[in-house]
Amino acid sequence: MPVPPASRNRSTISAAVGSSTLSPKVMVPRTAGASRRPRMSMSRNGFLPFGRPRATRRRAAGRPRADHACVFHATDIACFVHDAAWTNRRPSPRRGPMSNRLAVIADDLSGAAEVAAVLGSGSATVALTLPAALEHVARASSDVVLDCDTRALDPSSRRAVIAQATLRMRAAGAPVRLVKTDSLLRGGVGDVVDGLSDAGARVVLASALPALGRTVVDGRLLVHGRPVADAGLHGLEARVVPGPLAAVGRRARSVPLAVVRAGSDAVLDAVVRAHAAGAVPVLDADSDEDLDRIAVALDGADCTVVGSGGIAAAIGRLRGARAPSATAPGSGDPTGAPGERQSVLLVVGTASTEATEQLEVLAANGVPVTPVPREVLLRAVDRREVDDIDHPALHAVRAALRSGSAAICVEDRHEPVPHLARRLADGLGIVAAAISGRAALVLTGGETARSVLTRLEITAIVPEGVVEPGCIVSRADDGRRVVTRPGSFGTVTNLLDAATILQAAREDPFTAGGRVQAAARRTNERQH
Repeated sequence: MPVPPASRNRSTISAAVGSSTLSPKVMVPRTAGASRRPRMSMSRNGFLPFGRPRATRRRAAGRPRADHACVFHATDIACFVHDAAWTNRRPSPRRGPMSNRLAVIADDLSGAAEVAAVLGSGSATVALTLPAALEHVARASSDVVLDCDTRALDPSSRRAVIAQATLRMRAAGAPVRLVKTDSLLRGGVGDVVDGLSDAGARVVLASALPALGRTVVDGRLLVHGRPVADAGLHGLEARVVPGPLAAVGRRARSVPLAVVRAGSDAVLDAVVRAHAAGAVPVLDADSDEDLDRIAVALDGADCTVVGSGGIAAAIGRLRGARAPSATAPGSGDPTGAPGERQSVLLVVGTASTEATEQLEVLAANGVPVTPVPREVLLRAVDRREVDDIDHPALHAVRAALRSGSAAICVEDRHEPVPHLARRLADGLGIVAAAISGRAALVLTGGETARSVLTRLEITAIVPEGVVEPGCIVSRADDGRRVVTRPGSFGTVTNLLDAATILQAAREDPFTAGGRVQAAARRTNERQH
């Protein structure tokens, strides 16, 4: 076998890097054993910004200091990618049995929690930062899901973060085999694919989520049989991607339903042929059975699957996944005392139609819903705190939490402000962290969830149960229970069901909420 022209041929690779779009220095989080390099601050998810002057990366007041980082030259990473590409230059249909531990990347927090729950190992950890994920890999053998928080990044940053995470996880002995993206193709799925390819991965795209009526036929995304652009699920998103074929672009190659239903051998053959041609196979799926066929076909294959929670659930079924226990132990003390009803703060950071209807149900059932003015949220972002912001809305929420539960959302949520979406989510996070106390949390939307947990200095959560598919109950590393879910999601009673389940403090919340959960499931089945 020929010897790969690896890192020793640095001059050739350095020349290639010099002519590429890579920054001269690529900054990555420091881990144990890394050589000492100049110190600089990291972004909130553990990834250093690319090409951003140090002077603009001041640590925000009140935010915990991040770990120190080390700097790797682009040549080093290019050599790493070059060697990986040489090793994987020929399509290899099998790499042997699937590892007991799966390493997964997600583009937002609600998706990360969903994947960790459906993989069903019973002990999967969702890490909010790359250092936390690497620490988990070093000390545990259970599944790890890293939230890279790339949904709102610009395309080049998104691509770089995905490539960096893939390389670092692989170097730690946990190659990434699944990347969770949005089932509505928000958040630059094409950039995610490019980042994985930069890291030497062979990518397969499987975006369908049939449980919510989101299917892929001829490479186009349909929602209950209608084109996704007509579904009204994108909230304030300005751009709607019509399907995974369009998301990937000219490198995509459609694998139609007829091939998927011909069996696992036919699917694997189509994937290998696409990779041999330098293409990204895009797999149709119209049902969970289709996704099960895909999971069987790709079990042990040398590839990285990019897709929704649907393919993650299929992989979980293939692994014999069991439903996570609602009484699984968590670190820290349980919130609430025996006999108390746990207070619950619901934070709704989305403008979707579903969320609006769910808030109306909450209000009709006695849970006060408080719209927080935009100026309050933006002022909180500017000041990084809310202690000095005196507003009646915040007083009302604090009072409601003393005696029960309360919900907050953005005032005038339906006016299109896509350029402010991230800042408003950050503002909600700051406000929620300031007023929540020890309340359990229901967080809608991945950006909102991450913002709240980051302000509470929570770095990891462990799933414990499922309210509805995609709506996950977890135990945070500070002991409190947290429900995370996508924004454009769920039955009309979803938020009420989640709050009801969390209110049972020091009990198995699913004993108290089991009837609610079953009713919600039946409602969901009737709708779909």
